[in-house]
Amino acid sequence: MSKEVVIIGAGLGGLLCGRILSRRGFSVTVLEADFFPGGILHGFEWEGTVCERGFHSVGGLAPGEPLEKIFRPLGLMDLPWYKAQPDEGFPFLRLNTRSDFELEHILEPFRKSTWRLEGGGVALSNALAEGLDIRFGKKAVSIEKQVVTCEDGSSFKADAIISDLHPAATMNLVRDHVRPAYTKRLAKLQDGPGIFSVHCLMEPGCVKWQSGAIFLDSSLMIHFGEPGTNILELLCFGEGNPEEMIARASVRLPSLKVLKYHAMMCQGYGVMKHSNADFISAQTPLPWLFLTGQNLGLHGILGTAISALNTCRTIP
Repeated sequence: MSKEVVIIGAGLGGLLCGRILSRRGFSVTVLEADFFPGGILHGFEWEGTVCERGFHSVGGLAPGEPLEKIFRPLGLMDLPWYKAQPDEGFPFLRLNTRSDFELEHILEPFRKSTWRLEGGGVALSNALAEGLDIRFGKKAVSIEKQVVTCEDGSSFKADAIISDLHPAATMNLVRDHVRPAYTKRLAKLQDGPGIFSVHCLMEPGCVKWQSGAIFLDSSLMIHFGEPGTNILELLCFGEGNPEEMIARASVRLPSLKVLKYHAMMCQGYGVMKHSNADFISAQTPLPWLFLTGQNLGLHGILGTAISALNTCRTIP
């Protein structure tokens, strides 16, 4: 009889855990508060185009590189990945928002190779979700005695529960006794800032599309949308001024003509890590409750994938 696993959250970490464990023979149910999989991988439609909320490019996907070694056994290398120009965008992370410890590990895969995916984050999240039992509209409100209860009154009992939520948010749901020192440590975690994003609808043909991101003076990243679209995305950490960001981008791209824009604050890159001591174990003090996601280790696609592997290895 297969072991029952309930996963809270169908973000990248939750989907990866679901795919890994289901292939290992576990019976997996994923509970997702929204009505689509992927979390910030899932884009939004604007001006007839699906725009990204958090997925842009990945590093280390060439044969033998770290992300390729994780994705290939999961069947994810069959997706339409294509190699991008050397990505200027990731020195953008050298803002005063991440520790030097994180930067060295995060940037390394991009020094080897940078890749984009046709269809973007939606294509990746849909591929991960295929074949999984995902229950949408299921917002978890409590975790107690190996049972997850949702806002609509439904409940799910399992041998193991994995939470893809923020570790502190997860422990706020737990009704079983957990030693105070553990919950206090999680409550003190320092989160990085969010990303302010401005999607610009450009006049057709005003600038030449390129696959690599452009990095401007330590505080602005320019990222082109899917090939064949007229969408340009501008990103900065924390709150930004759309008009100012567009003006600065126009200095680098003098022929840029923006017809309209859509501004939004996106989720950040999770808990900051200054040393190995800041990493969070997948195993909580409760033997049946586990954590996953970018908050445990390094952020981004590779960091989240490594965290998912570690979580799945922890489950007996």
